[in-house]
Amino acid sequence: MEVTENDVKHSAKKDLNGCAMAVAAKRQFHATGMIVSPSVAYVVKHDKAIRFQLPTSVQKEIVSFDRGGGFASGTYQLNYPKKSQRIGARAERGLSSGSREPNKGKRRFYHVTTGIRAVIGGKKRD
Repeated sequence: MEVTENDVKHSAKKDLNGCAMAVAAKRQFHATGMIVSPSVAYVVKHDKAIRFQLPTSVQKEIVSFDRGGGFASGTYQLNYPKKSQRIGARAERGLSSGSREPNKGKRRFYHVTTGIRAVIGGKKRD
């Protein structure tokens, strides 16, 4: 999928439906709507939506764009979700490889990126 300078000019920061990637995808897929979050994109055609995973390169451009930098024009790829990430896929979580007990006592540290658009299904960000 190609994002052009014209797509960037007609886009809005921190807008799930109107960012540069959404404008370009809507134009190229002839979609009735687009939703682009920091890691997932939905192409809406009439009454159906197709979900795509965004590669790291697109995620970085989205963060840059939402924080006031530009969105570099160029060719980007939208990826279909892996089988394990598809809706309805069975998730086996909590067990580390080779272990039969949940990961008890292990702390997980998460970094939350601020100053960008909302995450679908997530809390509102600044």
